Amino acid sequence: MGQLNVASQEYARAANAGCSAKYTGFNISAPGANTDIISGGITFSPSASVCRVTVALTTSSVFNVECSDGSTTHVWGLNASGALNAADLYTFSFAVRKNSTGLEGGADLTYNFQVETDGVIELLLVEEVVGPVV
Repeated sequence: MGQLNVASQEYARAANAGCSAKYTGFNISAPGANTDIISGGITFSPSASVCRVTVALTTSSVFNVECSDGSTTHVWGLNASGALNAADLYTFSFAVRKNSTGLEGGADLTYNFQVETDGVIELLLVEEVVGPVV
């Protein structure tokens, strides 16, 4: 495959300027049912952005997002809490905040993901999207 010319390289950089990879996982060992997939979780940088998560599972399962401020944790189902089909690729986007108030001084929020049926995670990509890229 040939190299990109300078103009193409600049375009590629500009196209990804508002998107940062927060986590990349391929063929992740089965984490256990209702167990955090990402060690330590993920935090997001600006006061307002979007999390884009792409996932493929080996076992049909409900896929959940977890949000915690360190003292209170909530778990919400994605895909209307319906099980994702095994070996299919899904992408979800949802608003996220750096902290619990959206302002300086609020408790930092940590996000994570869980499956309700234990199985290998074939692919898990988590990105933060800010600005007009959304």
